[in-house]
Amino acid sequence: MSTVHIISAGAMQAVITALVPAIERATGAKVAATFGAVGQQRARVLADESADAILLTPAMLDELAGSGWIVPGSQRTLGEVGMGVVVPLGHPAPDVSTEQAFAAAMRAASLVVYPDPQIASAGRHCDDALRRLGLRDELADRIRHFPNGNVSMTWLGEQRLAGSIGVTQISEIRPIPTITLIAEMPGSLQVITAYGAGLAAKGNRAFGQAVLDVLASPEGRAEIERAGFTPR
Repeated sequence: MSTVHIISAGAMQAVITALVPAIERATGAKVAATFGAVGQQRARVLADESADAILLTPAMLDELAGSGWIVPGSQRTLGEVGMGVVVPLGHPAPDVSTEQAFAAAMRAASLVVYPDPQIASAGRHCDDALRRLGLRDELADRIRHFPNGNVSMTWLGEQRLAGSIGVTQISEIRPIPTITLIAEMPGSLQVITAYGAGLAAKGNRAFGQAVLDVLASPEGRAEIERAGFTPR
């Protein structure tokens, strides 16, 4: 059986996973998808890993189209998602409703878990928020990074450490059953990130187009919204 290859930002993992049956029906092929932080996934593309469809931020898609890795003009924005704050399932939820309350919750946390800011958009946004609040250095020995939001939040939920708190994009929070989304990032600390898709220039164009068509379908848009995105 043929294979549809997808390289995707981790923020879109829940969407693609839910749409695998629809993509397989549309193509008659099985789906092989890799998920990770956007920097990590961009590196996969540049390393010439197999891909028919590529899901990253619009800026990265445009860059890759300009350098010949994505079919120019095939890029489309799928949705936008914000940042959320979580605790392990069943743990007390601190007040994070204002920037001041968020700062106090971070100071009181035994551990702060979020994606690696060197490769993940969500990690960079959280790092920036902590720096703006003057907390990044103060919390340095209590911060734990992982390669992407899914891995970060899965670890947080499995460890169930008292007083631990996590931050990542909402679409990387909702699929994890062992954590609780307590609030979106407050005030000006919130950052909305767009994600999109494009056809891989070296891939199977028919397979890639089928992936884009499924994402743009009513079923696809419903899954995008269910994952925590505002569809575009």
